[in-house]
Amino acid sequence: MVSMLKWKIPVYILAGISVVALWLFTLFLGQTFFTTWTERGQFGDLFGSVNALFSGLAFVALIYTIHLQRQELSLQRTELELQRKEMAASRGELAAQVAVQKSQVRATIAQIRVAAVEARIEATKLTGSGRDSLTNIYSEAEKIEAIANELENG
Repeated sequence: MVSMLKWKIPVYILAGISVVALWLFTLFLGQTFFTTWTERGQFGDLFGSVNALFSGLAFVALIYTIHLQRQELSLQRTELELQRKEMAASRGELAAQVAVQKSQVRATIAQIRVAAVEARIEATKLTGSGRDSLTNIYSEAEKIEAIANELENG
């Protein structure tokens, strides 16, 4: 079914237009059917209760708006609390990642030390002969073992 209106007009705008149109209609009605000011005054007094009704409705709408704002603020507080918890969990994860990265750095440094000691061992093998070179090789092997123990302990 094709809609008669191409635009969707908000309800509050339609209500406002209706109130203004009704007000203009009563003005026209008062001018047309009541010729004296006394009659017009009595006709106007008929709408005193309508004024009270609209004032009461406006007050109820205000209270309802405050209620909706309180609900929205409560939801925002809940959301902020969840965000704080999530951020705390993220900080914990980041701290764990930092610890892992530090241990990786220590392991890399140890690998570099081991490679340097192995290079010295190979250099000693190539250049030296006899008991001194064997002592140097054992000494370097002990250094490698000390590095391994250091990594294992901590």
